[in-house]
Amino acid sequence: MELVINHIRHSLTPIRKFRADYHLPDNFGVSFFEPKNFAGLGHIDGAGEALDILRSAIIQALPPRLTTLPTLDFLEHIARLFENTLNAVNSLIGLQTVEIGYAVSGFSDILNSWLYDAIRATQTHTPPTPFDVVYADWLANSGRRSEKRYTYSYQDDEWKIRFLYNAYGRVGFQVDMPTQTTYIQDTIYICPAEGFIHQLTRDMVKKLTI
Repeated sequence: MELVINHIRHSLTPIRKFRADYHLPDNFGVSFFEPKNFAGLGHIDGAGEALDILRSAIIQALPPRLTTLPTLDFLEHIARLFENTLNAVNSLIGLQTVEIGYAVSGFSDILNSWLYDAIRATQTHTPPTPFDVVYADWLANSGRRSEKRYTYSYQDDEWKIRFLYNAYGRVGFQVDMPTQTTYIQDTIYICPAEGFIHQLTRDMVKKLTI
């Protein structure tokens, strides 16, 4: 995973590798500094019926054949349909309001990013960027970093820990050591809808591509 923080793109080191490299305990990670109560939170696992309803509503709303690219207004209409349908089936999923917000915002932003690239390709007569590349770049550029700092004692040093976020929530943390800074991927608390939205938008783009 990559994340852009203050206009600089960073590659995130998987948490398991970081633990192994520094001989850290298994509980070292996002949950060590800010444990989360999962009681009452939504889970995608077991929500197949609700997700099928959501997917069908979106795919069926797309035009069968396109001769021109869709407009931003059309994508906004689809985003509203996504939000309304997700809210309608959420009793079967149990997402919190903030998680629905992540899902809707991500869904809309991804499609807009794809459309801007498709328009660029059409105007410049160049190949469009593959969707998964557009998606990864959008996700990386949604990065931000918390201002709150935690302190972790490691041998004779003190590390400063700051959480990292993307459009779907916390994805890891930055570790400021005395001699270097490392960016760690730990997606234990990421919005559970991320994988579903990635696949859904990929399928939509395939159908919307002229």
